Amino acid sequence: MSASHRRHIPLGVKLKTVLLMLGFPEEAVENDRIEWDHDPALALRFEDPTTGELVPAPNDFRYLTPRLKEDHAIKTNGGTAKATTAGSDIHRIRKAERVSEGHAEFRRRILVKTIPDETPAPTRAKRKMRSRPFPKRTKA
Repeated sequence: MSASHRRHIPLGVKLKTVLLMLGFPEEAVENDRIEWDHDPALALRFEDPTTGELVPAPNDFRYLTPRLKEDHAIKTNGGTAKATTAGSDIHRIRKAERVSEGHAEFRRRILVKTIPDETPAPTRAKRKMRSRPFPKRTKA
């Protein structure tokens, strides 16, 4: 008898098998309700100044997480109430932008103070603060 070769298992079938093994519901796997989440978000990653690449790389498998579409939306945009985005990726990205803008402004102010000016600022003569007497005691 000759040994027959089995067909190669497609990568999509392997992926669905692994997702089922991870505990995702079969209905979600079959209906493509699984999304791949970058964790940390791409906007929160550092850019290598020499190469211009993100660290870690966008498609680094160690930083991709499979999530249900609903869970991915909550992680990205915030809770279901839509009243706040606290704890979401969008909140963290906006906060990082605010902090970096504030830090840049702080650095600008500090550098202005450390660079000596040619013209000294005019100074006013200091005056002694007037003292006030203690209140008088009344005799009872």
